[in-house]
Amino acid sequence: MNMMNAGAVVKPDLGNRRGAGVWAFLLALCTVGALAHVAVRMHGIQIAYALGREGRTNTQLEEQRRRLNIEIGMLKDPDRVIGIARDKLHMAPPASENVVRLEGGALAGRPEPASAPAKAAGKARK
Repeated sequence: MNMMNAGAVVKPDLGNRRGAGVWAFLLALCTVGALAHVAVRMHGIQIAYALGREGRTNTQLEEQRRRLNIEIGMLKDPDRVIGIARDKLHMAPPASENVVRLEGGALAGRPEPASAPAKAAGKARK
């Protein structure tokens, strides 16, 4: 009897092997899906941290802008400008004799020299 069994080929049970392969494929698929989910969540967390940093930076810049606008207002104060002009630059309103009034486009009280237009016309002819 042993002789008869010696020539027979023993076939492995392929049903169990196929089932294990399907389970391994499903396990690998689930693992890849879980890793993709974790990667997306990590990216979302990084974006949230970056957004928080940008929000803090925005708040700081808005505060700086507010302070600078206040400083601009203080620097433009007319009383301050007049004080600097008088104290540091020794400026004062002009004396009445230094004021020249214009009448009809010509300087009042100062006649134009008659030779000035003649000289200009002579140079243009040459």
